Amino acid sequence: MNKIVDRLKQKENCIWALGLAVVLCVGIGIFFDYYYALNDDVLMKDILAGIYTGIPEGRNIQMLFPISWLLSLFYRVARGVPWYGIFLCICHFGSIYLLTDRLLIFFRKTWMKAIAVVTEAGLIITLFLQELVFTQYTVTCTLLAATAAFLFYTTETEGTVKEFFCKNMVSIVLVTLAFQIRTEMLLLVLPLICVTGLCRWACEKPFFTKENAAKYLSVFGGILLGLALSQAIHMAAYAGAEWQEFNRYFDNRTDLYDFLWRWHPIYEENREFYDSIGMTESSQKLIENYNFGLDEEIDADLLERINANARERRKEQAPFAETLKQAYIVYKYRTFHETDFPWNLFVIVLYGMVLLTALGNRHFRFLWELFCMGFVRTGLWMFILYRGRDPERITHSLYLMEFVILSAFLLVECKKESRVFAFLKAGLMGVLALLCLYNIKGSVEKVQENYAVREETDKEWKALQAYIKDNWESFYFVDVYSTVKYSEKLFENLDNSIANYDIMGGWASKSPLTTQKFQFFGITDMEHAVLEQENVYVVDRYGDWNWLVNYYRDKGIDISLQKIDSIRNGDKEVFGVYTVQKN
Repeated sequence: MNKIVDRLKQKENCIWALGLAVVLCVGIGIFFDYYYALNDDVLMKDILAGIYTGIPEGRNIQMLFPISWLLSLFYRVARGVPWYGIFLCICHFGSIYLLTDRLLIFFRKTWMKAIAVVTEAGLIITLFLQELVFTQYTVTCTLLAATAAFLFYTTETEGTVKEFFCKNMVSIVLVTLAFQIRTEMLLLVLPLICVTGLCRWACEKPFFTKENAAKYLSVFGGILLGLALSQAIHMAAYAGAEWQEFNRYFDNRTDLYDFLWRWHPIYEENREFYDSIGMTESSQKLIENYNFGLDEEIDADLLERINANARERRKEQAPFAETLKQAYIVYKYRTFHETDFPWNLFVIVLYGMVLLTALGNRHFRFLWELFCMGFVRTGLWMFILYRGRDPERITHSLYLMEFVILSAFLLVECKKESRVFAFLKAGLMGVLALLCLYNIKGSVEKVQENYAVREETDKEWKALQAYIKDNWESFYFVDVYSTVKYSEKLFENLDNSIANYDIMGGWASKSPLTTQKFQFFGITDMEHAVLEQENVYVVDRYGDWNWLVNYYRDKGIDISLQKIDSIRNGDKEVFGVYTVQKN
């Protein structure tokens, strides 16, 4: 019996960490459920699972090839298993396990460990419940990167270079995985990882020795090697001419919609420009309403010329200095006001805790370390605000990264084993716990409201999906704006057979995957299929098809649309199904 107790005591941290991860995972599944945050995530899953093309595809466009190929391989082995959803949950709750397991080494007494775990649970629910319920791969990437930074900063530095490298192998793997999941987000937070490594190195006394340099540079080198290999494999997988051209198109499309849209040339004001590039008003309307998949002439070159015009307009209308000043005003406001509450509150409190603890220890190096953290985070925020691209999945990710790194600073600074520091740690956790108690109700209610809205609106999407599946002999092209607010649950609708519909635009449109899907259904291109092929229909929730009539009219074809069916959610008509006919 004593041996069992001793073994349990040795594994106490693992048991606490596993218990927290499992309780959160199961509890969230019971009280809510897991949703993909956006229809972008749903399309990624559809590509991996074979719903889009009929065969699980290793190139899902958004992720790097190594991880997307591995996920598609799992779908090939067991098609009906929700592998992508399982993968995201493993990343989320696996990170929570690793963070908790490392956190608990800073607490010796069982009662202190219990308080630490409860406090951590409160922090996760208060700050991160929204991101756990509505999963988004950008946030998944940042959680992995934050976990890697936390583990690296809190690693014991004793031992040889080889031992130090092995201790940090998990961090290297996590950063590499994060890079493969969402490259742009990992590169955005990489400066914070570098600051973390530099600050950890600064803890060494003496700071610069050959052994210390070898230790830290070996870890940095391991991370860079992982990133380089991942990118090299990805580039090789997309080396084909079709993929190269699509990637050029994809990059131009992303630049237009994400960064240049407010300056894109409006047709009525820029007829001469559009005439010079051979674009009609009806084709430009397809870019406005995202249904650009209809027009094969909207290619990378055309988008590049529109982007060039938009950049010139941006230079005229938004000079660098003025835009930078406005970005700083927004940054300062968001740091101290309710826009990002409660994330900004918790981060500010942590900065204060680290500073006071370091000054109490007379560790004045923390003054420049906190300055470096603040300087880098300011630079990252100014970067995203200047570019005008700051959705919550990015801003909350930045807060998450900063919060986890500051927590590592605080734990290492309170590491001394003494009664004073035991009470200090208890007091700091008490402050965080009180902040959680004050804010947790509002955070949970916000998730409940969003979840209820998502449940109600997705009934319409389910009605559309059911109608399309029931009419397998037909193919449907769906207006993009009619689909943007819908998503799906991670562990629902596990029929991963090919879907007999496609949206009329979106980030996968015009890709080799689209060509493969069309070939499966005997479709050459959207423009001719809609007009000429039997059993090909268009679907819309708004009933406004003027843009489609005008498009064909500019092609010299007079068309009309006849409504042949309605898709209903209960007593409410939510979608109309139309056939296109030549007059």
